[in-house]
Amino acid sequence: MGRAEGRRANRPAAVLVGLISVTLLAASACSSGSKATPLTTIFVQKFRYHGMPTTLKSGVQQFLFENKESLPITHEMIPIALPSGKTAQDVINDAKGPADATPGAASEDEWLHIGGDFGAADTGASVVETLFLPPGTYAIACWQTGNLGGGEGDAHAGRGMVFQFTVTS
Repeated sequence: MGRAEGRRANRPAAVLVGLISVTLLAASACSSGSKATPLTTIFVQKFRYHGMPTTLKSGVQQFLFENKESLPITHEMIPIALPSGKTAQDVINDAKGPADATPGAASEDEWLHIGGDFGAADTGASVVETLFLPPGTYAIACWQTGNLGGGEGDAHAGRGMVFQFTVTS
């Protein structure tokens, strides 16, 4: 192997070491003296969210979402703003019906998503998301479809997989 080939072979390792160093420096600079972002762990079992508080303080919040179902299935945790007069029950009612209809799973587009969507999580997987939440009334919901262990099924939100919470100042 010639000198040029040897340098090219070592380049990925050098780039990786450099990236790790920069990441560690940035992380330590950002964390020194700053207040840690609160982390809330939420998990889903039997088509229900667990661990989500009913009240949070406004500001930056970090969520760890875990799918702890006993059989293979995909879930999600979509944060939405609830307009005045609307509740989690309205989301549930809208999500009942065929997967491609409104009402049904297509009703997801009727609700204002906050800060983007958490990625979907298969059984045993988890997703972390950081959001800024101003004061208001919100819900988390799952519009994935399907049944535990496989097969077609209704939107999970239509089965009650919705959780309402309030953000205070």
